[in-house]
Amino acid sequence: MRNKACGFAVVVLVAGLQGCAFAPSSGGSGAVVTTDHFVPHQSTLQPIRGQRVGLFVRQKAPANLMQGGVDMEGRVVLFVHGATVPSVPDFDLDHKDYNWMAFLAKAGFNTYTMDLSGYGGSPRPTMDDPCNVNPKQQNLINGKPLRANCAANHPQEFNTIRDDWAEMDAVVDHLRKVNKVARIHIIGWSAGGPRVGGYVAQNPAKIDRVMLYAPSPVIKGPIPEKPAAGFPVQLQTRDDMERLRWDPDVRCPGQVEPGVRDAVWKSIMQWDRIGESWGKDGAMRGRVATDFGWTQELSQKVTSPTLVVVGEFDRLAERRTVYEQIASKEKVFLDVACASHFLVWEKQHKVLHESSLEWLRDGQVKGVKNGEFRVDYDGKYLPKAAK
Repeated sequence: MRNKACGFAVVVLVAGLQGCAFAPSSGGSGAVVTTDHFVPHQSTLQPIRGQRVGLFVRQKAPANLMQGGVDMEGRVVLFVHGATVPSVPDFDLDHKDYNWMAFLAKAGFNTYTMDLSGYGGSPRPTMDDPCNVNPKQQNLINGKPLRANCAANHPQEFNTIRDDWAEMDAVVDHLRKVNKVARIHIIGWSAGGPRVGGYVAQNPAKIDRVMLYAPSPVIKGPIPEKPAAGFPVQLQTRDDMERLRWDPDVRCPGQVEPGVRDAVWKSIMQWDRIGESWGKDGAMRGRVATDFGWTQELSQKVTSPTLVVVGEFDRLAERRTVYEQIASKEKVFLDVACASHFLVWEKQHKVLHESSLEWLRDGQVKGVKNGEFRVDYDGKYLPKAAK
C-alpha cells in the first residue's frame, strides 16, 4: 500500500505518530503503508547554500502505527545509503523477499530511509549539466547528450561529509520530533558507515542502537571544511556496477539469484530519469565528495550499542577495523559467508534482515551483546573466539 504524501517539488512535514508501549516482534503486523515525504532543510551545499530545500524521506510502517495512538519509543529506524545507489533500491527494493524496510516494518518498526543531496529524490544541484561529469567519463555520454567533451561549468567537487551530517541531523531531529522520541535507531551501508558512525560520534544523545553494514574504514583526515576544485559528477554504468564491482566477489553457487540484478537496476533508473537518458543504456549519476570519510578519532567516540556486518568477500579484514576501533561496550561483529559488498541483494540478505531485527529489538544477536559470529552459507550463526 503506497501513500504519496507529496509531489517531488513540494516540501511537507512527516505526519506525527504517538501512542502505546513498544512490543515489536518477529511476527507480522498486518498491512504495511509506504509514504514519501520531504523534510525541510537549509542547505549547506556551496551552489545553493542557505536555500530551503526538501530532503526526500521514505517511510514504511505497519498500518496500525499510522493510525496514531502508539508509543514510538524504540520503534523508529533510519536507513542511510552509500556512495552510489540511492535509498529506495538499497533498502526498499520491491522484489521477492529482499525488502529490508518491509521486513522490519512487518515486525513492528516505523522505518525511514533518506536520500542525501545528490541522490534519488533529494536536490541534485549542478548534476543535470553533463559538462560537470568527470572528464575521463564524458566519452560514455558523447552523443547522448554531449556533442563534444566540455569543461565543468561548476569546477568544484559536490560536497564534504560535513554536508551529509548536516542533512542527516535535519532528518534525525525531524523524526525525533514527529515521533515524540528522544532517540532513534540508525543503519548505514558502505559509505553510509562513515556518515552514520561520524554522526553518532557527534550526536550520541540522539541515537539508540546502530548497525553498520560493510562500513568504509576511517581516513587519516583532517575532514575538509569545503569542497575542493574539480568536478561534481561521476557516472557508473550497469556494466561497471556488475562486471567490475560485483562479479569478482560472486564466488559461491547461487550467491546471486536470477532476476535480482534486473530489479536493482530498474529501481536505480527509476530514481534517476536523467541518468537513464544518458549514454547508450543509461548511467547512474553519482556525486563527488572531497576527501570523504570519518577519522579514527571519531570512531573511538562511538559508544552506542553497535552491530557490524561484513561479507567474507568484501575486504573483510579492512572493514573489521571499524568494529575494533569503536568504543561501544556492547558490540557484535558478523562475518557472513559467501557474501560480497552487495549482500543486501544476495542469497544471504536474510542475515541482514534477521540480525537487524534482533539487534534493534533486543540489543543482542543470538543472545550475545558483545562478541563475534561467522554466519555460514546455511545461515547458521557460529560463535568465534575473541581476537
